[in-house]
Amino acid sequence: MLGTIKGLALDDLNKSDEAIKAYDKAIEINPHDSLAWCNKGLALDHLNKSYEAIKAFDKAIEINPQDSKALNGKGNALVDLGKYDEAIKAYDKLIELNPNDSDVWNNKGNALGDLGKSDEALKAYDKAIELNPQDSVAWYNKANALNKLNKFDESIKAYDKAIEINPQLRSLAQ
Repeated sequence: MLGTIKGLALDDLNKSDEAIKAYDKAIEINPHDSLAWCNKGLALDHLNKSYEAIKAFDKAIEINPQDSKALNGKGNALVDLGKYDEAIKAYDKLIELNPNDSDVWNNKGNALGDLGKSDEALKAYDKAIELNPQDSVAWYNKANALNKLNKFDESIKAYDKAIEINPQLRSLAQ
């Protein structure tokens, strides 16, 4: 546990290499520490070592199949590698465990959008917004999906809502 806490602190300081060493020590002490495996995956992902990150996330999921943090991390790492179909499967598994996580619906929408499935992405963004109406990122992503579907009036309304929630998004929407 101490190695995991040290690793978290190091990762927060953007010292991911050192954090990984702390997680490895924790894993050496307890190879069944799913939290250490998951956090190692996150640190590896911070270093853009997506393949290694996925292996760590898979180990965490093997130990704890309901590890939502590891499933989400794996999905995000798969997106980084352009493996959108696999990422969607990870997000779907996570949605089965917790259908009320708006961030996961948003992540799924992003992966669907990257596959060119704007209609499906839009449904995922709508679900994210239903769960968290103040999620400016989901509104922004919805606006982008609507724009790709040539629904410009609706897109402008979604951009406006995103900017109303988070005025800093104004520079992105221009």
